[in-house]
Amino acid sequence: MKPNILQLVPMNKSIQEQINQQFTNHIHIDDLPSADILSKVEAVITNGVIGAPTEMLDQLPNLKLITVHGVGYDNVNIELIKQRNIKLSIATNAPTQDVADMAIGLLLDVARQLTLRDQFIRAGRWENERCPYQGTSVSNKKIGIMGMGPIGRAIAQRIAAFDNDVSYTARHQHTDVQWNFVPSLLELARQSDILIIAASGGDNSRKAVNKEIIEAIGERGFLINIGRGVTVDEEALVECLQQKKIAGAGLDVFANEPHVPQALKDLPNIVMAPHSAGATYETSKKIAEKILNSLGLFFAGKPLPDEVKL
Repeated sequence: MKPNILQLVPMNKSIQEQINQQFTNHIHIDDLPSADILSKVEAVITNGVIGAPTEMLDQLPNLKLITVHGVGYDNVNIELIKQRNIKLSIATNAPTQDVADMAIGLLLDVARQLTLRDQFIRAGRWENERCPYQGTSVSNKKIGIMGMGPIGRAIAQRIAAFDNDVSYTARHQHTDVQWNFVPSLLELARQSDILIIAASGGDNSRKAVNKEIIEAIGERGFLINIGRGVTVDEEALVECLQQKKIAGAGLDVFANEPHVPQALKDLPNIVMAPHSAGATYETSKKIAEKILNSLGLFFAGKPLPDEVKL
């Protein structure tokens, strides 16, 4: 008998077919199935936004594995799954390159005002007036990166190619990277023209990028966040953008997704994406392959290479 699994997120088409062949897969993108199905489910495919909160776990009495379509698991109730001995796997490193690309894309867009210039042409304004926008170079700048995991490193490699001076802060100094370590986030912000957030989430980093940090970037500086929305104090960011205490921001993540404050939407000096930095065909396939691998290994009683050690 095939194991019963529950899929809560869309998957790469070719890998989806393989999952459907190997498992009894209950696909419910927008809701949960009936209680009789939930009682049979042994594995769940979720993502960082949906996670596996208490109310979901309480309806899955036979759950043994949570596998995440991505690398974030902020909304998984870690304490509860530890109590129930439920394993957790993620798509380690699968989205790294594309998320790093998105960080650079957001920076180029907001600094060079690409979206604003596009809107200027689409509105027919170019025929009657000169383009009013003057962007900011992203070369020969001081770049600060919060977080030096795989994504932070990939961003550093890319942004350094623009002839930039790269520094970073993290929980500890990494001896295997060439970039300059700055222990204090505030000091990093003070010395940076551009601050890029690539740190993982969690209670310890909640609103770590507060008003003082944001203001320290300076009125010609930019904030880019492809890490976690809760890391940035959104109210402080709105205030600083409104008052032009920083030049602009590029955000792929938000504090209360998918809800984005109207005040952010109303600002012209911000570029936003709906938590989709890893949303490419290539990354989608890599993640799906890791999920399929984790499911297969788990039900074969073998170790999971992408297991999160709790």
